[in-house]
Parts: sequence; structure tokens; C-alpha cells
Amino acid sequence: MAVYNSIYTNPAAYTALQSLNKVNKQLDISQSRVASGLRVSSAMDNASSYAIANGIRGEVAAIDSVTKGLGKLKGVVDYTLAAAEGISDLSVEIKAKLQELASNALTASQRTQAQEDLKQLVSQGKAFAKQAAKLDQIGGNIVDLFSAGGGGNNITFAANIHVVPGNETVTSNTITVTKAETVTMYRLLGSLALYGNTAAIAQTALTTQFATYETAVADALGTLRQKSAEIENHQEFLGKVRQAKEEVIGAYVDADLATESAKLTALQVQQQLAVQAIGIANQRPQSLLGLFR
Repeated sequence: MAVYNSIYTNPAAYTALQSLNKVNKQLDISQSRVASGLRVSSAMDNASSYAIANGIRGEVAAIDSVTKGLGKLKGVVDYTLAAAEGISDLSVEIKAKLQELASNALTASQRTQAQEDLKQLVSQGKAFAKQAAKLDQIGGNIVDLFSAGGGGNNITFAANIHVVPGNETVTSNTITVTKAETVTMYRLLGSLALYGNTAAIAQTALTTQFATYETAVADALGTLRQKSAEIENHQEFLGKVRQAKEEVIGAYVDADLATESAKLTALQVQQQLAVQAIGIANQRPQSLLGLFR
């Protein structure tokens, strides 16, 4: 049987103190959530949610890494495409110069000058290709899709995202940029400088070699544009995957600040009431003094 009129034991004060401690603990949690914006900021809050969220954060970091690599690859494709477009723009002048060389009305000196002009145009086009060569490295290999420097390889980029544990693949895709089309265009461009010694040779070049060259230019431009679009589409896809992953992380660890704000206000009121309850309970032993007056 509890003794309520004792100066040594005060059950009401113990109860009020326990209530205050409980409120203070909840208040600390709520204040931490409001300050950090996180419902789970450490394993102490919720070990499983914390571990799952960190695993997904690893996937997001992997997506960011692949996205950076794709950005570099797209830059390579785009400046190679710019060089190919520059060569394509020269095709009009090259064709006009071949047409001029196909004329029987040229004197020897005029033909020599026209041949020199043709060589200069071809040299300009080759310069575009050389400027785009060896500007970067991918996979440890120098990039030279025109083989303007006598080398260069196809570019293969593994845009795979792996999940740990299990090494399961979230997205698996290998993007390959081939050099066959640009190398053919570059080779045929260089050969055009050889045609023009006579009107007949120039005329034949217009209908055969130049026509083949134009087809090669179209193939190279089409391939590079398609690869640039493919890389851009994959970047957009990874961006959507990343956004979805961020939302999943939020579902595990983010705090509902509207709820936490309301809870914080309620807990502050409870804290004040608990302090007042302790004060009232502590006055009880003093009231016993009235029995001895």
C-alpha cells in the first residue's frame, strides 16, 4: 500500500518526472527531424531503413558516374560530327572545282591553278578531321574516328549500372561508336585531290568517285547524328531513373515537416505541463507542515 503523506516518498513527483523525461526524449527526436529534414538520419533511428537508403544512394552515385562518362562520349561524338559537317560543307566547292576541271576550255596554266585549288579544298577538309583527332581519350585509347593520324579505334562505352549486393544490373547498355563511316569519308576525300589532270578524268571523277564520296559523307553524318541522339536519350533515361531512386530514398528517410512541426508544438506544450506537474507534486510534502501548527 502506497503512503501518500510522506516526506520521504513522493509518487506523484516520480510520475511527473517520468512523464517529463518521456516528453523531452520525444521533443529531442522531433527537433532533430525538423532541423535535418530527415526521419532517419542514422542507424539509431531505423537500422533497416538507413541501410536500404544507403544502398540506393550507392546506385544514385553509380548513375552519376555513368552520366558523366556519357557526357564525355557525347562530346567526342559531337565534335567529330562538327568536323564531318565542316567537310560536308566543303563538298559544294569541291564539286564545283571538279566541274571546272572537267571543262576542255581550260588552258594548261588554268588547269594547274584549278588543281591547286582542289588540293587546297581537300586539305581544308582533312584539317577538320585532324583537328577532331586525338583531342581526348576514352577507355585509355586516343580518340581518332577519322584515323587521320593513322590510328584510332571504335569507341565502346559500357553504360551499365550495378546493384550491390548480387551484382544485379539495373540498366544494361553498351554504346558503340564505329569509325568505319568516318574513315571511309576521310579516305575518299583525300583521293579527290588526285582527279583533275585532264577533263576526261575530272568528268569521270564527278560521276563515280565524287558520287561515292557524297554517299560516304551522308553515311558518316547519319551515323554520328544517330549516335549523338542515342547518347542523349540514354542520358535522359538515366536522369529519370535517378529521380525515381531519389524519391525512393525520400520515402525511407525524409521527414514530413508539416507533421513534425505540429508534433513539435504539441510536445512543447506537454513539456510545460509536465514541468508544472512536477512543481505541484513537489509542494505536497510542504503541505504536511500544516499538520503541526
